[in-house]
Amino acid sequence: MTRTLAWGTVRKVVTGVFLAASAACASQPIAVETPAIVMLDTASRPALRMRRPAPAKNFWTAIVNLDPNYPLSHPTSSDERQFAAAMGMAMAGEADEAELLLDSLRRVTGDPLVRSASRILLTAMLQYQDKWKDLADLAPMRSVELDSTERDRAGVELWASAFKGVDRREIVFPDGPVILPLTLSEAATPVIPVEINGKPKLFWLDTGSSMSIVASDVAAECGIEPLVADTLEVATTTGRVPARPAVIKRLQLGGISITNSTAMIVSSELMQVRVGEVNATAAAKKIDGIVGFDIISRLNVRIDYLTSTVTLARSVKMPGRSPARNLFWVGTPIVRLIAPGGIPVHLGLDTGAQETYATERILGKFRVPTFLGERQHVGGFGGTKKFRGRFIRDIRLSLGRRNILFQKLLIFAPAAASVVNLDGVLGSDVGRTGVVLIDATNGTFSIESPTHR
Repeated sequence: MTRTLAWGTVRKVVTGVFLAASAACASQPIAVETPAIVMLDTASRPALRMRRPAPAKNFWTAIVNLDPNYPLSHPTSSDERQFAAAMGMAMAGEADEAELLLDSLRRVTGDPLVRSASRILLTAMLQYQDKWKDLADLAPMRSVELDSTERDRAGVELWASAFKGVDRREIVFPDGPVILPLTLSEAATPVIPVEINGKPKLFWLDTGSSMSIVASDVAAECGIEPLVADTLEVATTTGRVPARPAVIKRLQLGGISITNSTAMIVSSELMQVRVGEVNATAAAKKIDGIVGFDIISRLNVRIDYLTSTVTLARSVKMPGRSPARNLFWVGTPIVRLIAPGGIPVHLGLDTGAQETYATERILGKFRVPTFLGERQHVGGFGGTKKFRGRFIRDIRLSLGRRNILFQKLLIFAPAAASVVNLDGVLGSDVGRTGVVLIDATNGTFSIESPTHR
């Protein structure tokens, strides 16, 4: 498990990442057009329902598949049951309760796996709640529990040390919802107008980035200074990117005012989307910055691609645990969909990704037809690339009461999110024919068709 800031979820566009194709195929790959996502008529085709997952081989197999109920029907140790209970709290949005249990468990357990996993999930809970001082004060993990050195420059503890003296983030909402114009980037990802310390800019709305990002030239123009002299790193799917911790004193999203928002400053040369043919000189389109999940998770967000508007409002916590929760934070935002046979599928939510893609893990859950192909993409931070590998011909997944048909789905290298394994990433293409609703406070992600106004 790699200890990286934001758990390596700063995924800028599906392109620019390394494609790990499946086993070599003798057939010649075919050219694959842009993937299609079709919302099926729920009246004629009932939505799929979740059933009890197939028996896991062991406790940790169940955990990486987001099944905290495994101990209810299988023999487990007391510490494993405690960890499963903490994960259940995290998935229910009970971050404070999960934090307390995980902190206690990592101190007293004699099981090295439970101790390591407890700390990893604990850091995710602390980061989610902006408890940087508590995170910075955690005793270092023993080197045997680390994948890299304790001075990992992308390690969340180093970022926490930079942020620990920052005043708590405050969000002031107007009386009603805020409606902002929506534009799409060259990568077709959502972009909204913001004000940074009073200066108007255009930022991506990106759930795949756990923290907001500011381009270095924008930071200089808006008076945003790095908090420390050292340059740290952020782990992305394209590799490690130099970044510097900072604070946005005043970020405005229409009438919503946010003060003391932690952020990362990334070189302007890296904050761009390149558009053009592979191996040709590509025009660079600048990115001013990114509104990350650290802010999105505190709002009720409605992205309407048809009317080109984004509506932001205060999210009100509903009482009790809702069985309808399908959006979880366990180091990255994860959406649960249901495949035929009631099999749960977990996709990382990334509105900053150009398209939805799968990982090899999904092929181990059920049989789907695949073929060998290649496709060229609009580039991200890593430039424009042509990808050759496996594609899923079509797969039907259920999201709440809606059925979604994914066609020509690209298979990428496995994606990891703290203690959880992902079956893929849900990109911005999933909602471009309708309305996307994100309410992390209540753990709900949904898509409305144009007729559901």
